[in-house]
Amino acid sequence: MIDPLHKCTTNTNPDSNVNVYISRYCKPWKISDDGLSFIAVWESGALDGTYAGHKVIEGFILTAYLDNAGIPTVGCGHRIYPSDHIKVGDTISLERARGFKAKAIEKVESRLNSDVNVPLYQFEYDALASIIYNCGENSGAGAIIDKINTGHYETMFDYILTYRVGRNKGLPPRRFSEARLFESGIYDASY
Repeated sequence: MIDPLHKCTTNTNPDSNVNVYISRYCKPWKISDDGLSFIAVWESGALDGTYAGHKVIEGFILTAYLDNAGIPTVGCGHRIYPSDHIKVGDTISLERARGFKAKAIEKVESRLNSDVNVPLYQFEYDALASIIYNCGENSGAGAIIDKINTGHYETMFDYILTYRVGRNKGLPPRRFSEARLFESGIYDASY
């Protein structure tokens, strides 16, 4: 039996309690395997095969390239920094790509677990994790965390559709997919 979320007294008799249950989960959350695959497809175009001329292995593009915004990228959407010592055209190992993703996922999970104060279904959490993985766990996460913390789950679909889309023409389909995931639990990252 699941422990109740809260016990309420129903009248003046202190022995008359009603258990309140909710099917959403509380902390700590972890991204599901479906959520990890969802992110990988949106970041790399496929789990395996070729996407936009890039070979994809397990959701990772191992040869550094310029993304659609002109940002040097490798792995599963990892932005290349000078400290990475990777140039566009260089190839990294699958293990290094996994390491970049694991570190990014850890930051996303940490931010969500520390700042989201409402219960979530696994698919809602995975949708938020995808958005924050894409936008960044620092400045990219604040507004959407504030929005979910209002507890107005029913407004999230429309909010996600336009979240930090800006000038990036590639994001509206991703945001629709994330909004649909948040609302209905459908893990469909197809373009």
